[in-house]
Amino acid sequence: MRFSSRLFAPAALALLAFAAPSEARAEEAAGPPNDARMVAASRSYYDAEVTTAFLFVAYGAVTAGAGAVSLTQEGDFAHGFGWSSLIAGGITALGGAAYGVAARVRGNDYTSLAEKDPAQFKREESERIAGTNQRFALYLGSEIAETIAGIGIAAYGFAAKSDLAKGIGAGVAIQGIGLFVIDAPGAGRAARYQDDVRRFNPQLGVSVGGGGRPWAATVGHSF
Repeated sequence: MRFSSRLFAPAALALLAFAAPSEARAEEAAGPPNDARMVAASRSYYDAEVTTAFLFVAYGAVTAGAGAVSLTQEGDFAHGFGWSSLIAGGITALGGAAYGVAARVRGNDYTSLAEKDPAQFKREESERIAGTNQRFALYLGSEIAETIAGIGIAAYGFAAKSDLAKGIGAGVAIQGIGLFVIDAPGAGRAARYQDDVRRFNPQLGVSVGGGGRPWAATVGHSF
């Protein structure tokens, strides 16, 4: 049986849509975020992304470690579980570490941009976070597909009385469900952050005079 991530991504995103409806309504009632609130929201979002990256690293390291231990045991199940967990866990740990570095660098850049040039921040971050939210369908869908594939391999192992297939399936399924559990809150967080960026509306304002100097002009951002 073949599974496609496109079949499961809409269902996953539909479940996430109920994550924080009351919070979204409260933010709408509070009005668009001002400069300081947008900077704080950007910093909070990227800090959370770095934390998520650490979770990926930790989960990958634990599952890879479990796989390494399993490889020291006798039997086809232990070897199937060991290799699948070691490989998948190692990839997760390395990917999480790379994402953590990228999220920290990107967060510093965009937070600084929000402080220095709110209008440019809105243009650039609106495009970037929109792409991120679109890709979450692929991320979550692939993680669900990985979990189901692992269950399918394990089920085949039971039917064919293959301990090797049982072990491989168990390792793949455990990796997939763990990634989904870590990633799912990030989808909701990214959607809320995108809404903050969307409602953020810096406008360039010019005022003439002031300070007893009618010839002077000041330029600032109004919200």
